[in-house]
Amino acid sequence: MPKIIDYNPQWLSRPSPGFQLFNTSKYSSTPAQPTRRGSAQRENGNSYEGPVKTIAHRKTEVFLVAGKDIRWSDLSILKNEYEELQATPSKKPKPTTDGDKRRSDEDGPEDGSYRVLKVSVGEPIRQLSISPNGNLLAILTSHTVHLALLPDSSLYGQLPNKAIKLKTYTVGPTTHVLSQSQVTNILWHPYGVASSCFVTITADAVVRLWEFNQDNRWSSDSPSLAVDLKKLVTGASEEDNFFPDRFGRNRSFSSDALGLEVASACFGGGGLADESAWSAMTLWLGMKGGDIYALCPLLPSKWQPSSTLLPSLSSTIVEKAPLHQEEDAKDALESQQYRDQYDWIQDLDKQEPTLTKAEDDSSPEHEIYSRPSHPGPIPRLQGPFQMFSEEVDDDLELSDIHVIAGKLNPDEFMSDEESDSEADWLEEHGISGSVVCLMTRSGRVYVCLDLEGVEGQWLPRKKPSHQLPPPKDPYLVVLEGLDTLKSSELLDLEWPTFSQDVDSRYSFFVTHSNGVFFFSLDPWVQSLEKELQSNDHIGASFRMDIIKNGPGTLREPILSFNQDQDSVSQPSVPACLVFQDTDLGYFLLTAVNGKARAATLDSPHPEPAPKFDDDGEETYVPEMNVFTPGPPRQTYQAPDVFFADSSLPSFLKSHVQTRHQRLMREEIRLSTMTLDLMTQAHRVISQETHKLGLAAADLFRRCERLRDELRDQISRANEVAQHAERIADEDANAYLGSSKGKDHPRLDQRLQNVRSKHEELAARHEALRRKFSKHGGNELSEKEKLWISEVEQTQESIAAPDPEHEEDEEMASETWQRCREARDLADDLIARAKESSQDDSQTIDEDTYMIPLDLRKAKFTQVMKLLEREYVDVQALRSQSVG
Repeated sequence: MPKIIDYNPQWLSRPSPGFQLFNTSKYSSTPAQPTRRGSAQRENGNSYEGPVKTIAHRKTEVFLVAGKDIRWSDLSILKNEYEELQATPSKKPKPTTDGDKRRSDEDGPEDGSYRVLKVSVGEPIRQLSISPNGNLLAILTSHTVHLALLPDSSLYGQLPNKAIKLKTYTVGPTTHVLSQSQVTNILWHPYGVASSCFVTITADAVVRLWEFNQDNRWSSDSPSLAVDLKKLVTGASEEDNFFPDRFGRNRSFSSDALGLEVASACFGGGGLADESAWSAMTLWLGMKGGDIYALCPLLPSKWQPSSTLLPSLSSTIVEKAPLHQEEDAKDALESQQYRDQYDWIQDLDKQEPTLTKAEDDSSPEHEIYSRPSHPGPIPRLQGPFQMFSEEVDDDLELSDIHVIAGKLNPDEFMSDEESDSEADWLEEHGISGSVVCLMTRSGRVYVCLDLEGVEGQWLPRKKPSHQLPPPKDPYLVVLEGLDTLKSSELLDLEWPTFSQDVDSRYSFFVTHSNGVFFFSLDPWVQSLEKELQSNDHIGASFRMDIIKNGPGTLREPILSFNQDQDSVSQPSVPACLVFQDTDLGYFLLTAVNGKARAATLDSPHPEPAPKFDDDGEETYVPEMNVFTPGPPRQTYQAPDVFFADSSLPSFLKSHVQTRHQRLMREEIRLSTMTLDLMTQAHRVISQETHKLGLAAADLFRRCERLRDELRDQISRANEVAQHAERIADEDANAYLGSSKGKDHPRLDQRLQNVRSKHEELAARHEALRRKFSKHGGNELSEKEKLWISEVEQTQESIAAPDPEHEEDEEMASETWQRCREARDLADDLIARAKESSQDDSQTIDEDTYMIPLDLRKAKFTQVMKLLEREYVDVQALRSQSVG
């Protein structure tokens, strides 16, 4: 489960521009309070029953329904602008006046937080759906469908912030009208060319395939393919007419057509390369009565397959050839199905695809194929699927369906080298079969598994001469049934919906009037796939029981809507949106009664922890003191009654006559008119004060509860601190007791080394501190710099040579050479003096030469000068070293 980091960020709360983006309360009428399921009170018969998807997104851009207009904004820009505004408190937004509010309703706010998109729609908008390439916006009311061209993202921040009128096309002006059946879904075909192919499904089980082209205005008037499932379920061959009847023509009754009232539909895949072959071209339909049907293959006239679709289909069909050649006579229906698939794929192999440039220049060119003509374009209706489980209720009321495509096995159609090269983009995690998730109106989610898989099937080309055996009923294995709503919380118009997650294909969100739930199938998917692919059947039932009784599907609430705080008056909350962006992060968003409800989740793919090199030495790595915050709390949303304007001025303006308005500015006079006016005004004010009192009482109770919880948290923190201190004292006493009378030479030596190193570092720090305190001051002058350079030169001139090169005259300085010469001369003179003293004590011969007195004085003077000069140099060197 993704960890919840924060609820309702500040940039979406009052009074930020993000709050005004979702503030659509004035556009919503004040409907009657929704009744609980089973209540005697009921809404009128014309109430809308279906999914509500009034919020859509294109990357971080959001399109929100506001009345009959659409608001367009960028959440990333809103967040960044709010953070910049908080960083610079001096830049406060200007207060909005009544004129600004009226102007923002028509052209958008002056600050440019969102833009208004005008569309020509006569009914309330129920659903929004953006094409995969982000160029088209499908707008659905209860019975009509419109297609709009979305503006480029660069137009969002342009000024002036005036409303933009979108160019819209009415889809099916004669088919999708108020007199016809309600439109339940609009789905973009995964294999549509340039994301311009979509499918509309109506409640009367009619499927229409549209191939929109801006250059051909007739492409939105009539569908390229239309199928009435009530006719198709009883069809005998391709020669039958499966086109829906025109308006006003009576339909023939058929018992097989009972229960074919579509609740929701979806495609079995997204057209990705790692999905099973038939999944993306399979249309799954869930009926309100609980039956499940499938149409495969449903393709437009021009379609764009994935890179692995045709090789996978070819290998799958070719593998069946030996089997059906041997058992041709045993099952004629399966043999006919194999021949139809073989003709279908052979038609594709004979085609020369048309190459088109991709929207992204870095992507390769797309291959466009034509839909095979043999067999025909209308497939067989497969179903109803049998559901084998004791947990399934007999009477299901489905509201939505969500299908997860099975993973593709590249070993079936690729060589070893190709399989290794494609291993990067093929996801190994997953299950080979499709997972079908069903949502009931009571909030119960059924997780089913399609073990056999849906493949392409067609009706016979001609009516057979003899009665063929009916096809085998497909089935779904129900794995789990999970509840998200209590019976007391159900509403009459409750319509829960699915939302796909951006992290994993095996996780999704469920939105209903009571909150948003997160579901993840990852805990058991991989273990089940290993069991299905295993050839060891011994003990299989035991292992399946372990999987069944294991952790199961993960189900956790993300958002909860309080009936008192949120005042949920709408039974169907818009389906939530899930974002994954560098600015927004992992972000969940929906709206309840004109207020944004959001949650910031933990990133599904956290960055890996840094690795430390192990050098083999015993080093101490301190533990990181990571602060672990407590569970997030949903923020308090102030009720609208605190910010609503009083209705008393408008009441007085409408109920007081013009001739009596002058009396309102004078002293109050006791009269019948005054009493009647004050009585009516009291009724208005009493209602407002009653609502204010309830809201204030709720706020007071919340503050009291928050203070009690804070006091409890403080007491718990004190208990934890005392417990930690007690544990630390016990550990210290235990260590001292265990170490008494025992020798720990290694530990003592290490402790002594640490202490000595600490003392040494402390002494060095103290010496440096004193030195810096003495030498601190202004910058040196030019004379001081010259004096320092002269001192350095003197130091270099009198520097002692290296002991290894002391005998080398080239390496020694001039001063040291002169010092050496003086020392040698002094030694020579001392030796001569000793000899002369010894000679004086002896008898001096007559022939002995006497040294002249003047020469002796000259030599003595020269020696004394050298010694004085040497003494001065030595003293200077000593003072320099001491300083």
